[in-house]
Amino acid sequence: MNMLSEKTALITGASSGIGLSITQTLLAQRCRVIGIARDFSKVNINSDLFEPYSQDLSDLNKTSDLIKQLCKDNSIDFFIHSAGSGLFGSIEQFSVKQIDQYIKSTLSSALVLTHHIVPAMRKNKSGRMIFIGSESAINAGKKGTLYSSAKFGIRGLALALREDCSKDGISVSLINPGMVKTPFFNNLNFRPGSDPGNYIEAQDIADTVLHILQSNPNIVFDEINMSPRNKTIEFTSPKK
Repeated sequence: MNMLSEKTALITGASSGIGLSITQTLLAQRCRVIGIARDFSKVNINSDLFEPYSQDLSDLNKTSDLIKQLCKDNSIDFFIHSAGSGLFGSIEQFSVKQIDQYIKSTLSSALVLTHHIVPAMRKNKSGRMIFIGSESAINAGKKGTLYSSAKFGIRGLALALREDCSKDGISVSLINPGMVKTPFFNNLNFRPGSDPGNYIEAQDIADTVLHILQSNPNIVFDEINMSPRNKTIEFTSPKK
């Protein structure tokens, strides 16, 4: 019997990039997936095991209401937090509103989600939580003040939860990818070089998530760093 069948995963960022690849990979394993994303209009996931919920995570009150209800109505075995976007530039380039909105959507929302998910998993005495971080949570770079701040926060959240939850049967893992070839770069002025040695595929991340979920529940993959062999960057004009 497939060990992921009859399990339920909650995945954020499920409509695109890494989150979409994880969603499709788990559905192929007959895992039920509850997907959260801002917009599902550009993706067609044809599966009776998939339940999409459109939600702007930066609206913390509505996000809280949604996840509270989902935890009440479902027994969530896996939580994979993949939602996120890139916003790069010197800190003085951003308005206070932009800073507030970005941190809400990328970091504060993760805290709100885990606020509801952790007690539910503690009650069940089991669960796996996987956070998709970034190499920018380890080594900050130029023009990455906002992005690194958010990703350092996600890393701190994951590492602290690992310490808080281990005795309750909950394992917490963090995956820090380097540049991944996804629509993440569509609205940015740079992207990984076109040679395959310069980027990670979203499916590579999804395969790593699958490996974690299928592993011995008594073993925790605390932190996994994934990098392309080379790190060549191309500067481009953002897509409209």
